[in-house]
Amino acid sequence: MRVKTNNNFAERPNEPMVEMPKYFLIYEGEVTEPMYFDGVIVNRDKLAINQTLSLISVLRSLDDSSKSHPKYALKMANDIKSQSIDNFISKENLFKSITDFVINEDFLNKEEVIDIADNYIKNYANDLIDVNEIGNIIMDIYKDDVFKDIVPNIIEYLELQRIILDYNSNIDVINLIVDRDKGSFKSEQYDDLVQKCNENNIKLYISNPCFEVWLLMHFDEFDNLDFDKLLENKRVTASKNSRKYSDKMLSDIIGYDKSNLNFDMFVDKIDEAIKREKNYCEDVEKLKDNVGSNIGVLIDNMRN
Repeated sequence: MRVKTNNNFAERPNEPMVEMPKYFLIYEGEVTEPMYFDGVIVNRDKLAINQTLSLISVLRSLDDSSKSHPKYALKMANDIKSQSIDNFISKENLFKSITDFVINEDFLNKEEVIDIADNYIKNYANDLIDVNEIGNIIMDIYKDDVFKDIVPNIIEYLELQRIILDYNSNIDVINLIVDRDKGSFKSEQYDDLVQKCNENNIKLYISNPCFEVWLLMHFDEFDNLDFDKLLENKRVTASKNSRKYSDKMLSDIIGYDKSNLNFDMFVDKIDEAIKREKNYCEDVEKLKDNVGSNIGVLIDNMRN
């Protein structure tokens, strides 16, 4: 997993005797949801988001970018909790973090840098690594002089990621944001996710059938949609490239492009969406089978 290191709300403020709570936002989706909540973070003053909160948008590691399913989002949540509580990181997650750094840097020999880390971690690293030893491990991986300039940068990146993802169970909240996509999210998997989130004090936010339902709730047209079609959310034509019903309706209303969300179209309508959401299903148990969302509850929680 990774977070943007230019996130202005990532670190706890340095106020004496005060530790500010973090709200971790973990998404099943890799594109639309992060863009929407990046907009929330940027506009937090306008949206009256509680100023004592650090809002942390957590993304999948680049190596896991294709893994779009609630179970992977839940794993990310559990990794944050276990790493902070046990002070260990798995060697798989350490390698993914190194890869994230290297891919985003301007190296000529990226593949070599990644391959060297892969070989070392697979053959020499323990399954669980004490986070206090990460710096020594990086120096050992890249001990050849040719890498001496990148070692401090990798260590600094990993340390900053660790600080940002530091979880305090007494004050922090982990929020899981997923879709109720019946095509890939089976009934028993849904029940299991709800149970595990309850057991592990993870807040679960679901949109049925997809996040676009919450986006549609920002607009009056939502009330007049065909809810049978919305719940099924099939493609509007037989073509494999055809949009699903929710995408098509949102596109008709605002020219929606899920790969390039324009948050300006939503920011002034969030209160309206929260109010409309309450007219439909918000209950996590009932969202299994009914059109609705509880993203509005999340935003209300951020405010209060």
